[in-house]
Amino acid sequence: MSSLLIAEEFISIQGEGGLVGAPSYFVRVTGCPLRCVWCDEPNTSWTPKGQRMATADIAERVIASGIERVVLTGGEPFSQAGSVDLAQRIMSAGLHLTIETSGAVAQPGLACDLLSISPKLWHSTPRRRGDNLAERHDRLRYNPDLLASLVGQAKDWQIKAVVRPGEDKDIKELLDLLSAAGIADRGRVFLVPEGVDAAALDAGLRALSPVCIKYGFRLGHRLHLSLYGNTPGT
Repeated sequence: MSSLLIAEEFISIQGEGGLVGAPSYFVRVTGCPLRCVWCDEPNTSWTPKGQRMATADIAERVIASGIERVVLTGGEPFSQAGSVDLAQRIMSAGLHLTIETSGAVAQPGLACDLLSISPKLWHSTPRRRGDNLAERHDRLRYNPDLLASLVGQAKDWQIKAVVRPGEDKDIKELLDLLSAAGIADRGRVFLVPEGVDAAALDAGLRALSPVCIKYGFRLGHRLHLSLYGNTPGT
């Protein structure tokens, strides 16, 4: 029986990307190959916690909720083979499925209505003495060939890049990544300011707005932080 390690399930408002504001059923898997230093879900990466659940049971709860939009997020959904079965069950029920991925790993057969890719830039890399996390993280996070493959196979896609306002190095690396992946449509690329509180978010949005105008990116909100704060289950 197919199963997944699940951190949480909840109904909330989509806070990011092109579907911001849409009521959505969130399924958050636990486990991620990356170790972003600013990860806002450390219980799915640095200290993964969760419960193994049958994908048939998860799909049953999703369908019974009556919510038409579903978000499979993490952690990293592409790191678990059970995501393929869950995605198929959700889409077979006629629901709209978004999968959120870092773009660091692939999962053959995993399909969705909207693939939301969040490539990690240089400032995500952990710098700790005595371990090899930085080397492994950097090897996985910057993969233009995989990014091009994911975009090329997706039914629909968007890119959300967390950037540190005021860091030109972020924008340069993002531009280099998009160029190397052959991605020219910047209207599908959202710049999301780093930060998990409302004050930092507002300041970051103001700082990034002229950058978006200059390069043709879209400004990415994090509406759930404004509505609920950095709170699990939202």
